[in-house]
Amino acid sequence: MKPLRHFLSIKDISEKEARLIFKKASEFKENRGKKNLFFLSSQTWALIFRKPSTRTRLSFEVAVRELGGEALFLNSQDLQLSRGEPIEDTAQVFGRMVHGIIMRTFSQKELELFAIYGNIPVINALTDEEHPCQVLSDIFSYEEKRGSIEGKKIAFVGDGCCNVARSWALAAEIFRFHLSIAAPPLYFSPIDNPFVTNTTSIEEACQDASLLYTDVWTSMGKEEEMQKRQIEFSGYQLNEQAVKVASKDVLVFHCLPAYRNKEISAELFKERAEDIYTQAENRLHVQKALLAWVVGKLDASLISE
Repeated sequence: MKPLRHFLSIKDISEKEARLIFKKASEFKENRGKKNLFFLSSQTWALIFRKPSTRTRLSFEVAVRELGGEALFLNSQDLQLSRGEPIEDTAQVFGRMVHGIIMRTFSQKELELFAIYGNIPVINALTDEEHPCQVLSDIFSYEEKRGSIEGKKIAFVGDGCCNVARSWALAAEIFRFHLSIAAPPLYFSPIDNPFVTNTTSIEEACQDASLLYTDVWTSMGKEEEMQKRQIEFSGYQLNEQAVKVASKDVLVFHCLPAYRNKEISAELFKERAEDIYTQAENRLHVQKALLAWVVGKLDASLISE
């Protein structure tokens, strides 16, 4: 029997495993609608979402169904968790009724408890600490257009403490690229590894970068800080000035939703919209391959050469 797999953090996969996922994602993308897939045949996967979602929910529900499974969506108000039931009890019941859990919640610890007590695969669909599915897909999207990300400079402009930036920082060590974060000092990345640098200068972060990346200034759960953050981040916008100092073939990504003329200028978003929407679409293909990996049905023999 194959060991149980979870994807709670970007650290849960090696580069070799990630590249296996990327290869299968490319195959899924190329052949979508042409082949019947049964990686999750006769399986039901629960989507437990305690935070709002557009792309994550849509991409995972479609992914489960296109792999031959059923997706069961539950928000926090649908569960006794909202009334204080212990996670241990909820997780063990889910483990006896469904085949896997895709969870979007606040605490990474809550996700980890589901993995401990559920005895079924658990996938992190976003916590306050990480958004590993987003960044795994982002790296795939970069490499789809520009080749290997190894050795490249990636500039993240905005909150270096947010879940997306944290996952980028952790991924830098796995894929050996250089992440430069431009942010006010209070929002420098807390991830300490030799591939991550912090600066207060957008120009310094974006200089010769191969990818410019941003996210909303105010993450879910921090809405009470919105006014304060709009003042603190007012000088941290991706715009044409940032593009001018970057590499000539620089890509611009945004994990969405995007607030024009805040974290990204309306002009730059419009100019780079095709790449950004492709970045969003690739969530579906990468997550299909991730699901196949999690259930132990992805290995080299299953991938067409």
